[in-house]
Amino acid sequence: MDTSIAMTRLEAAVEQQMLISGGDSEMESMVSALLSTLSPVVHQIALDLAEQAAAEVSAQLSSHDIDVVLSEGEPSLRVRSLSDSADIGGESLDARITLRLPPTLKEQVEVAADDVGESVNSWLVRTLGSQASERGRHRSHRITGTIET
Repeated sequence: MDTSIAMTRLEAAVEQQMLISGGDSEMESMVSALLSTLSPVVHQIALDLAEQAAAEVSAQLSSHDIDVVLSEGEPSLRVRSLSDSADIGGESLDARITLRLPPTLKEQVEVAADDVGESVNSWLVRTLGSQASERGRHRSHRITGTIET
């Protein structure tokens, strides 16, 4: 969602009303001060509306979880399947690791997860689980025999 669109519309409506009422320079400065004061309020209203939309959509899509996230300061809805947060391989997801990443890698992980429609956590668990089990298979293969030269 882009709150700047809502703010631009509000500014245009207020300026239109000011022109209709024949506002003078004093009124113009008051309107300007009012609009600058209203900018954070418009942003908060957009966030509130996004939260209401998320709650309504979540109520209608019982198999999905809808979250409101801020992306570059703007609210947006993130939809993920509840199976993303389900137990993996019969184990609960209660173990934690703190991981420090370079910002570029963090962005790459977020994009990769978003591309497949998963949460970052689900994508990381699936990817790490796949890599770890693959490594385990490689280590468990033992070749025995003799080599003739």
